[in-house]
Amino acid sequence: MIKRYVASLSLAVFASAAPAWAEWQVADNSSIQFVSIKNDTIGEVSHFDMISGTVGDQGAVEVRVALDSVETNIGIRNDRMKKMLFEVGLYPEAVITAQLSPETVAVLGSSSGAAVPVVLQIDLHGQVVSKDAVLTVSATEVGFSATTSQPILLNAAEFDLEDGVTALQSVAGLNAISRVIPVTVSLNFTKVAAASP
Repeated sequence: MIKRYVASLSLAVFASAAPAWAEWQVADNSSIQFVSIKNDTIGEVSHFDMISGTVGDQGAVEVRVALDSVETNIGIRNDRMKKMLFEVGLYPEAVITAQLSPETVAVLGSSSGAAVPVVLQIDLHGQVVSKDAVLTVSATEVGFSATTSQPILLNAAEFDLEDGVTALQSVAGLNAISRVIPVTVSLNFTKVAAASP
C-alpha cells in the first residue's frame, strides 16, 4: 500500500532542547507498493500517491500515508477500497513510526548499502501493530534512500480489515482475495535546513 504519503511514511519529528535542529524529509520520488492476490492466481500491484514523512535529528521516524490516494489503476476499485476497506472517512491515513539508533543517524547521507534493522509501529484502521523490518540505507546525491530488503507482510485480521476484504470479494464476485498482503517501501530523503536558534 504511495508516491508521496504513504502509510503515510511521515517521520515524526522529535522536540529537542538543542537551540537548533535539522531533519530529513520524504522526497516526491518515494513509493509504497502492495500486492493483492485474487482467485489464488492473479496478482496485482497497487500503490499510494501521497506519502510524507520526516526523520528527526534524534532518530525519530514518522511516515504518513494518505489512504484516499490509493491507486489500483481501476477507478471503481479505488473507490471501493477507500470506502469499504480503509474507511477513509474514519481512518484517513496510516502512520508508520520507528526509532533509529544514534549510530544509524550519524551515518545518514554518507553510508553505502548499510542494512538497518528496525521495529516499525504501523497504525492502520485504528489498530497499531509492530513489524520487524530490515532497511537498506544508501547515500544519494541529495540525501539518502531507505528501501525494504524484503516485503513486509501485513495480515488483514491484524488491522481489523477482514470484513472489508470480505465485502470487496463479494462486490467483485471473486472466489478469494488473499488476506496477507506483501508491502514494499522505497523512500528517498532530502535534508531540511537547520532551524535558527
